[in-house]
Amino acid sequence: MKTFESIKTSLEAKGIKFEVVTFTDVAISARISDTSVDHNYNPEKSIKTLVISTKDGLMGVILKGSDRIDQPKLKAIAGKWNVVDGETLQKQLGFIPGTICPLDLDLPILVDEAANSLDIWSMGAGANDKGFNVETTIAVNNLKDCKIVSVRQDL
Repeated sequence: MKTFESIKTSLEAKGIKFEVVTFTDVAISARISDTSVDHNYNPEKSIKTLVISTKDGLMGVILKGSDRIDQPKLKAIAGKWNVVDGETLQKQLGFIPGTICPLDLDLPILVDEAANSLDIWSMGAGANDKGFNVETTIAVNNLKDCKIVSVRQDL
């Protein structure tokens, strides 16, 4: 099972610079307000990482925390897909819902253009009360098989 400490150690070993965010609450989705102990969380910079199943296997999808997937757009890129359930997420990847750190996923990843336009990503860190802030360019450069695409619903 992935933990905050194991992911933190992995990021340090890769030389990825990050800031730890510790929250006063526990959540499984991107927070809409700053509930961090050190006030170092900005909901406008939050991302969410979804894991989907396609005919070619599992894949990660990164969106801004407040965005939703445009199903036809994603289908045009990935083919038929569905979001994996919590049991699959835990058994195959070692994450519980709401804790995925995309920098610790060994999967191809689609990054929505809107998420890519942020300067900082506030992301999951292996625990529902922790997060990491990472410069977006550093994060994207450390993702496996990453493609920048448009998959969010238009506002």
